Amino acid sequence: MIHRGKVKNCYELARCLPTPHEAILVIYEGGKEKNRTVSYNAVPVWLSGYMHPLYLVVVRGFGREPMMLLTSCKVAIHKKESIWRIVEVYLTRWKCDESYRYIKQCYNLEDIRVRSYVGIRNMVVLLLAVSYFAAVYLGQNLRLKLLVERIFLVSKRFFGVPSFFNYAIADGIYNLLFPDKTALGQIKKSTIDDFQLSFDFG
Repeated sequence: MIHRGKVKNCYELARCLPTPHEAILVIYEGGKEKNRTVSYNAVPVWLSGYMHPLYLVVVRGFGREPMMLLTSCKVAIHKKESIWRIVEVYLTRWKCDESYRYIKQCYNLEDIRVRSYVGIRNMVVLLLAVSYFAAVYLGQNLRLKLLVERIFLVSKRFFGVPSFFNYAIADGIYNLLFPDKTALGQIKKSTIDDFQLSFDFG
C-alpha cells in the first residue's frame, strides 16, 4: 500500500494513524444495551498497479485491533461526516450479513425439501415473511407485547436465552409450533400461473 509516495504496511499504517473523531454506538451484549465509543479517521492511499485513488478508513473500539476499511468512494478526509458515512455503509452491510445468518440458522433455510425453482422461491417468500414478522412486527406492535413475552419465555425454558433477541423469538416460535403436526392443508397447485404463490384459505 502506498501512502505519501512510500510503500507501507496497511496494518502498521492503521496502528500509527491518529483517530480524533468519535461516535457512540449502541451495542447489544447479554441482552442489554451498552454504549460503545469508537474513534475513526481516514487517509488517502494507492495500490501498486491500480491507478484509482483509494481511502483507508481506520476505526478503533470494536476490538483490540483497529478495523480497516479500504474504499474507492470519495472521502473528504477533513470532514468527519464523510468518513463516518463509509463506516455506516459497512455497519449496514454487517447487519445484512447477520440477518442472512440468522435466517439460515433459525429457519434451516439450507435444509429444505423442495427442489424446483418455483418451490424454493415460494419457500423463501414464506420464510422471509415469518422472519420479518418475528424480527420487526412483533417488536414494534405494542398489542402483541404479551405474545412476544410468551414466546420469549418458551425460548428461555427450552434453550436459555440466545444473545441475539431475534434468535430467542425464532426459538420460541419453533417450540410453540413444533407439536402441531397438521402443517398446511389443501394447498392447490395453480393451473393458470405456476409462478403465483397461492393458498386455499377459504
